[in-house]
Amino acid sequence: MTKWKPAPVQVLIGLNAMLLFLVILEDSLFIPRWLQVAGRLHPLILHFPIVLIVAYTICLWFTGRTQTAALNWLAPFTDQLLLWSAFAAVITALAGLLLSAEGSFEGSAIQWHKWLGTLTSLILLTLYLGKDSAILEKRKQKWLAILPLTAVVLAGHFGGDVTHGAGYVLAPLKSATPPTPLEDALIYHDIVYPILDTRCIQCHNSANSKGGLNMEDDLQFARGGRNGRPWDTTADGLGLLLNRIHLPDDDRKHMPPAAKTQLTAQEQAILYAWIRDGAPFGKKVIELEPTDTLRVISARLLKSNDNETFDFPAADPSKIAALNSNYRAILPLAKGSPALAVDFYGSAFFQTKQLQELAPLKEQIISLNLDKMPVTNNDLPDIAVLHNLRRLNLDFTRITGAGLPNLKRLPHLQSLSLSGTQITANDLDQLADISSLRKLYLWKTGIAASALEKLRQRRKDLDLITGFNGDTVRIKLNPPRLETEARIIRDTGVMIKLRHFVPGAAIRYTLDGSNPDSAGLLYSAPFLLKDRSQFEAKAYKPGWLPSDPTIATFYLQKYPPDSIHLLLPIDSNYLKFPPTVLIDADKGDLGFGSGKWLGFHKNGLAALLFYRKPVMIRDLTFSSLVDIGSFILPPTSLEVWGGPDEHHLKKLGTLIPSQPNKTVPAYLTDYRIDFPPQMIRCLKVIANPVKKLPDWHPGKGQPGWIFFDELLVN
Repeated sequence: MTKWKPAPVQVLIGLNAMLLFLVILEDSLFIPRWLQVAGRLHPLILHFPIVLIVAYTICLWFTGRTQTAALNWLAPFTDQLLLWSAFAAVITALAGLLLSAEGSFEGSAIQWHKWLGTLTSLILLTLYLGKDSAILEKRKQKWLAILPLTAVVLAGHFGGDVTHGAGYVLAPLKSATPPTPLEDALIYHDIVYPILDTRCIQCHNSANSKGGLNMEDDLQFARGGRNGRPWDTTADGLGLLLNRIHLPDDDRKHMPPAAKTQLTAQEQAILYAWIRDGAPFGKKVIELEPTDTLRVISARLLKSNDNETFDFPAADPSKIAALNSNYRAILPLAKGSPALAVDFYGSAFFQTKQLQELAPLKEQIISLNLDKMPVTNNDLPDIAVLHNLRRLNLDFTRITGAGLPNLKRLPHLQSLSLSGTQITANDLDQLADISSLRKLYLWKTGIAASALEKLRQRRKDLDLITGFNGDTVRIKLNPPRLETEARIIRDTGVMIKLRHFVPGAAIRYTLDGSNPDSAGLLYSAPFLLKDRSQFEAKAYKPGWLPSDPTIATFYLQKYPPDSIHLLLPIDSNYLKFPPTVLIDADKGDLGFGSGKWLGFHKNGLAALLFYRKPVMIRDLTFSSLVDIGSFILPPTSLEVWGGPDEHHLKKLGTLIPSQPNKTVPAYLTDYRIDFPPQMIRCLKVIANPVKKLPDWHPGKGQPGWIFFDELLVN
């Protein structure tokens, strides 16, 4: 009897052969729903091979030796442990392969995890088949046992990266990065990104880009994944990211998944405010208005650059408690600090004596907020008594330039807010004379830009924050809203409906892709569009800047095929959708996982289009997508064949699309092939993808993809 004959060994060999076959041809896998259940058992059963491999290694190393004679009773179990380790490893690897074929895992981590799991199974099979060989004596087997142990440890490491994010295991050893001071903080990098890092990036990174979305890189994050861009400031709910966050927790598309730690109310507010502001990546926190939501939250999260220590003694706690009221709050600037901050509330209850009562704390008060209080010039001498004052907020008070000399008595004043006051250009010289001043807020004072610029030139060390001046700056209109959802025109045409939310805004449009300036057509009411068009519209209003254009391509589908048949074998998960999506007149967007697209990989597209009755046609358009970062490039060639049936076809036309030479953002495009009018009942279309991605592409040498959502016949 040979070692090949026992049934368990034959099964083990067959399973490993199937595993190797499937992992090599994984691009061609299509997993039915009932088999996906087996794949989702992978996280449960993966612990078995780990434990069994460790047990096998221990048995091999610590039996048969004099110093470990007490463990020799384990020796008879060594071969059985090796056999069961091999079975557990191949079954776990097969389940993992089925799980990965669902398409929700992408990136280098999943590839390393997949191949290391396969390697572990193959090593264990080899060890079992060679265990009785004279070549593999016990001493060699002991050292060879380290191979599957190492492979399974590395596979587990990359598996952790897939499920918990890159560097998950070693993350606790990383040194904490000191927080950025508020004055230097960027909104995205220092406020928004930390939320994404703890809540999202573990699943959406360069090693494991679930849904094709990589949030680690700014450009790739802004480009989005298979479902489109993460945000759209013109859409309801501001786009995909916020919509997913606010879905019910039990919804399959809710993010983060229900099993993960959810976003706090403050984190949701930060993301909302950032996206509402246009999702800027390079904007500083201090560029925001002082009352902006993000500015307020950031001030709570980040410390100021002012790391000043104070040598004055702390105030008597009983004095602080006596002066605190419903309309005046006195609090320590920081825990353990003797410095105090005072805030006034309720302008109707303000009295001058409330400022005078602060005199006993004149050593300790360094911040005073009198925003919107009825403070006048007569109150400024009482403020000047607080000689350690660093920050003073007099926004929207009743002071004038006549009271400013009192502020020169504050030798440490660094930040002064005078927004909404009666300060004039003639008073700026007095402010420039306060040498300690580093920040000056002059919102809504009506001071001319030339006078402010003169102050900037005189005091280049002064951060002058003046905000928006509506008298000198024109606001740009929002683009018109195109309320027509259909993009494919059939016999009855498409009704074009436009809308703008600014009263009195005029909308001009063109149908040939030209700039809709004053010569464009004036929109007054919905109209019927009956032919293909490159639509472009802008909004105009006196005193406003013209809007950015609203652009849409309208396609014509005069002769929709009655049926379609694919000629080449399926080698893509994006062919899990029926081929009829190519002729259903439902245009897709940049989210190529929406079910409106078919993706073709190594085999390309070859399909037959059938008509029940003969039709006279003259062109065919391939509606396509180019997403270079996702390996989706233009086809290398396109062909159209036609005739009375599939056996009598002649070539009607060909097209060689130009290829990109650098990475650009994803975009929709189309390829139209014109030919002399032909009477046909059958069409054959062929589209070939790039065989090897070019050297400049990150995936150089790998096969490219082509994606189509519609085949339009006219």
